[in-house]
Amino acid sequence: MQPIAGIRRRLEPGEASFGGWMQIGHPAVAQILAASGLDWVAVDLEHGAVDICQCLALARILEGAGVVPLARLPHNDRIWIRRALDVGFRGLIVPLVNDAAEAAFAARIAKYPPQGERGIGFAPANGYGDRISPEDLAEANRSVALIVQIETAAAVDNLDAILDVPDVDGIFIGPYDLSGSYGVPGEFSHPAVQQARRRCLDACRRTGKLAGVHVVEPDPAEVRTQLEEGFNLIALSLDVTLLQRGARALSSAAREAAGAGQQGQ
Repeated sequence: MQPIAGIRRRLEPGEASFGGWMQIGHPAVAQILAASGLDWVAVDLEHGAVDICQCLALARILEGAGVVPLARLPHNDRIWIRRALDVGFRGLIVPLVNDAAEAAFAARIAKYPPQGERGIGFAPANGYGDRISPEDLAEANRSVALIVQIETAAAVDNLDAILDVPDVDGIFIGPYDLSGSYGVPGEFSHPAVQQARRRCLDACRRTGKLAGVHVVEPDPAEVRTQLEEGFNLIALSLDVTLLQRGARALSSAAREAAGAGQQGQ
């Protein structure tokens, strides 16, 4: 599977790709999300309770189900980029990329020589050394998806230069951190945040690169709004939020039913 082909379903007008978001590092969660019709699933190594050993199983489960496994890294780091790709993730979401130099660093470390500086080790991603010919390495370079997160006002100011980095496939807005960077944490409708979002969308349209956003609340109406605005790489809530909202809704409904039953007695 080519990760870019898997997540670039939006190449025709009106199309988009949809992903899941994992913070619980359990294979059952990966299996459930993989069977839900998603195009990709991002395993959150920045805020999630997931270690590198769990990542090996999660990446295999997702890809085995035809879902592109992505890793949201803890930070833009040489070792984390290499380890995430080596265990089998087919793309990276790199947090807090603030300028073109940081974007170019991530791209360079994610690509094998001569294109970049990715280390060549015997790892799951290359069949423990079975696929390290020059042709294999070139194919691996072509197939890695690289998405950078735009989470600060500085990143928005440098957006054109970031998207000019050839191996950057798109951006992903971190809504909470972006609003916090403008001094209005959680105020997504604030004019400064809305202007920043429009700048991101306009830049992605000009360059033909992916425009990603995380719809944290499981709200179909909000997903439609993001699509209408022009986002085409959309994360649909996350495992902990889906579990939390579902459990609360069921508990509330059960208590309401119990109360209604007692009143009728």
